[in-house]
Amino acid sequence: MGGVVEACCLQPIDVIKTRLQLDKAHKYKGIYHCGKTVATEEGVRSLWKGLTPFATHLTLKYALRMSSNSFYQSLLRDKDGRLNDGSRLAAGLAAGVTEAVVIVTPFEVVKIRLQQQKGLAYGQLKYHNPVHCAVTILREEGVRGMWSGATPTMMRNGTNQMCLFWAKANMDKYLWGKYEGDGKQLTPTQSMTSGFAAAFLGPCATGMRDMQG
Repeated sequence: MGGVVEACCLQPIDVIKTRLQLDKAHKYKGIYHCGKTVATEEGVRSLWKGLTPFATHLTLKYALRMSSNSFYQSLLRDKDGRLNDGSRLAAGLAAGVTEAVVIVTPFEVVKIRLQQQKGLAYGQLKYHNPVHCAVTILREEGVRGMWSGATPTMMRNGTNQMCLFWAKANMDKYLWGKYEGDGKQLTPTQSMTSGFAAAFLGPCATGMRDMQG
């Protein structure tokens, strides 16, 4: 449910970000102008173009991220069950690469193809919906088409999750004195503060890579 709510809130921002990144002709003068132009020319609903694959990919991505990170951490713990910073970074990196290959790349390919389309007439659109988009890509470009851009996506997500899981554990430790396995429960505000600070680090480390990917 959290992934669906997040997708609904973030989709317009993601559409604007993608349009700005692909704007070679400098049509848009900034974030506000881009959003206003898209809404005026293509309708407000266009700001949520690609929502279905985005919401699905977020939900599946978070489930895979948490489970795979837990699995990799279990493999990297020492004989006493402890996890040092290096192992935590490695587990986060592996989890990020896993989600990039299995979930993120094919869903982002579909999402971006849908966002790139312009025009209101249904018959003029090359891709009519996420399923039609995926089928068309597979038919015209083969399986490799669904995983185009996989390498930079692996680098981005691997770096992002490596930073996220390491930073979250250390923020909990230094801000609230919580250590893994100590049984201490953080309040929602404390957990949110640590999560916000940790989540900020990943995009800072991967911003340029995202632009290039």
